[in-house]
Amino acid sequence: MAFSVKFNDVDLSTIIDGFTAITRNIGAGWTNTVQPNPIIGADFTQNSINSKSITVNFIADVKLDRFTSVRKALASALNVKQPAALIFDDDPNQVWWAVPDGTPTLDESSFYQAVGSITFLVPSGVSESVETNVLNASNSGGLLGTITNNSDGHVDIEINNTGNLEAFPTIEITNVHENGYIAIAGQNGAIEIGNKQEADGVTNALSEYLYNSNSDLSFSKFIDATGTANPQNSGLGTNGTISFQSDGLRFATQGTMSASQFAGGGMKVMTLPADSNGHVGAVNFYSHFNLFAWAGALGQTGILQILFTDSNDKLVAGYGIVKSDMNGNSAKCSFWVGGNTPKEYTSFGFETNNAEKKSKIS
Repeated sequence: MAFSVKFNDVDLSTIIDGFTAITRNIGAGWTNTVQPNPIIGADFTQNSINSKSITVNFIADVKLDRFTSVRKALASALNVKQPAALIFDDDPNQVWWAVPDGTPTLDESSFYQAVGSITFLVPSGVSESVETNVLNASNSGGLLGTITNNSDGHVDIEINNTGNLEAFPTIEITNVHENGYIAIAGQNGAIEIGNKQEADGVTNALSEYLYNSNSDLSFSKFIDATGTANPQNSGLGTNGTISFQSDGLRFATQGTMSASQFAGGGMKVMTLPADSNGHVGAVNFYSHFNLFAWAGALGQTGILQILFTDSNDKLVAGYGIVKSDMNGNSAKCSFWVGGNTPKEYTSFGFETNNAEKKSKIS
């Protein structure tokens, strides 16, 4: 199996025929800084890691136009504008961020093989781990470190650096409730964000479901409201029944109508629960229902409504589908508001044929 050297996501072993030597040495070398001591020698002040050079030697077998293709392919692979990933087969979990340095060589003087070399410069002088280690609650106390939740609310995090150099962690924080202050303290300093006293007195609104039919597929929380007046139009009877049938609520029985009513039907009602703060009712809310309205024949009529009322069953707002066309297939989606001046706020028309387009061929 061929030894692999990858640079900038290109496997160089697919271009040449083999690597003969790789010179990585030990570390990158150090530069030490000292200052003269007035009595003897010098005093050490600091040191730094140098950049690092890595040289790769390779061979290319003689074939028709072989040297030309190798030159072109290597030149293309090495043409980068900034350090790219250099990974060796014997150390696949380490990446060197490198750029080609100097002039790559390709000696074509032999009748059998060409030999060449490429030198890479690693500006940082060190390699980095390809893998990212994540310390969280599930692996706390293991090799990576420990997370300790304290009774006063603060959290102690001890991270074990398993590498050879200093490392700087990326910390992700998700608040489980409103919090105006976050502080991260370490051995060499601290980062503080927000107001420690949380004195602004502002409570942010939280979006939440008051009712979701995903957890009530048969709409069992809706109960019959037989005989209760329709909050939007008292001319609509409510003595009929609506029942769940396989995939949703459907009209079951028409019921009776009084002399002042013009349509019979049924009605179900559910009292929306309080929100997480214990409040009943909301200034801003969304309502999404899937209303299926499809006339089986021309001239059929009907009405489907979703209405919201106050504690006295007075209309607040609602919407629905109304088909009063007794000859054709026209219907409209209407939106109503209640309060002191109840009215139809707006509406738009459509055909109740499930959006089918029919044509006649003669």
